[in-house]
Amino acid sequence: MSAPATAPLGVRAPLGAVQRMMWAAYRISPDSSVYNIVMPLRVRGRLDVPALAAAVAETGRRQAQLRSRFTEVDGVPVREESAEPLAVLEVRDVPGIDEDGLRRLAREEGERRFALEESGALRVVLLRRADDDFALVPATHHIVGDFTSRWLLVRDLLDAYRGLAVDEAPAWRPLTGSYADQVEQERAYLDSPAGQRGAAYWRQLTDGVPAAELPLDRPRPPRPGHRGATVAVPLDPALTGRVAERAKEIGQTPFALHLGVFQALVARWTGQEDFLVGVPASSRMGRHARDLIGCFLNTLPVRGRFTAATTFTEAATAAGEGILGGMVNARYPCTLIGPRPAGSPLFRIGAFLVQMDRMEPPVPTVPRGLPEGPALEYEGLSLALIDVPQQEGQLDLMLRLEQEPTGTTAVFSYDTDLFDAATADRFASAYLRFLRAALDAPAAVVADVPLAGDEELAALLAFGESEESLW
Repeated sequence: MSAPATAPLGVRAPLGAVQRMMWAAYRISPDSSVYNIVMPLRVRGRLDVPALAAAVAETGRRQAQLRSRFTEVDGVPVREESAEPLAVLEVRDVPGIDEDGLRRLAREEGERRFALEESGALRVVLLRRADDDFALVPATHHIVGDFTSRWLLVRDLLDAYRGLAVDEAPAWRPLTGSYADQVEQERAYLDSPAGQRGAAYWRQLTDGVPAAELPLDRPRPPRPGHRGATVAVPLDPALTGRVAERAKEIGQTPFALHLGVFQALVARWTGQEDFLVGVPASSRMGRHARDLIGCFLNTLPVRGRFTAATTFTEAATAAGEGILGGMVNARYPCTLIGPRPAGSPLFRIGAFLVQMDRMEPPVPTVPRGLPEGPALEYEGLSLALIDVPQQEGQLDLMLRLEQEPTGTTAVFSYDTDLFDAATADRFASAYLRFLRAALDAPAAVVADVPLAGDEELAALLAFGESEESLW
């Protein structure tokens, strides 16, 4: 089955500021999947496929963003809300494929491009290996979703399936608001004195400050390709505990400490003394937004300023103050900050924290290094989350700190058009080295910490000796 070619349209609505940015990125690279959000599930057991198809339709009816197309009217991007769901369950039979092949297909389906003008921003694919063996791949475009929304989509699908499999209505909490309300609240805020104060705060913070920009392995292409890869560095529980203790000692949050260390490394790696990095923050505020699928996102610029005498404590404190000031003014959409010099983005590098234990996920997360997460028994089915990359290539480099009760993983996603894998590995290793230096001696001067590790120094010395032998 595939999405219907047409469906009757209902209301036409304006986009929020972040949605307009997503639309612009889509128009520049319509074939890119860099803004796809996916949460594939391994499903084992006797699945009621007609009930699942009905669940997809009902979830589309519940969530207006999932039954919307996007287009432009007189050059202005708008959302066209369909009266009926746009997406239907797409079933693909893949008999005989092995586990690796099934997971590969799940990743490929998640990476398939969206045609936002035609079929909207939701796709749900069922890969059927046998009558009791599946992979379910729900995917959305970032223009209608965020990290929380991917959990909400799976939760709504599962809750709908539970009811419809026994001919009952889905047991959902009623939605008490809409994303259109969010857009209207944003418009009213921008026109208010508070919105004007927010705009002034961000202009003052960012005026004349360049984006942090790492030295590239290759020239930046004229048009971004948005191709990426990931390096993951698990932090053992003892190290995670030390971060929490040291952060408390200096009066900061663990994330502020991590961000200060990240900025310190960026300063040393780039030689920049004053720069901006982006810190994605949620704009999902109020009970009305609790169950809404939508793009509740605002990436906040955080300024990094370093001198030859800056210590790790000072870097973490400045990062904490930057986060606090940003959150106070987080209602202002930072995509509207300007003007910037031609071709100069607000940031090329970012970092953020994901507290996995606070997400209320319907399915357990995947432990680092495993292809699947722990199985969950659900309505006679065994469900497990399939590990797939997320957010690769959106920026030059993005640090995502995934925090769970068992520890924290530092996940570095990078643009493969710009960097070699070896460069990303070196940066990740340097981050871990700088973090340990900050924990061992928070009063240490950032400029005194060696940028290269012992193995890199040994390799450089060996290379130098071999060069001398040629002469």
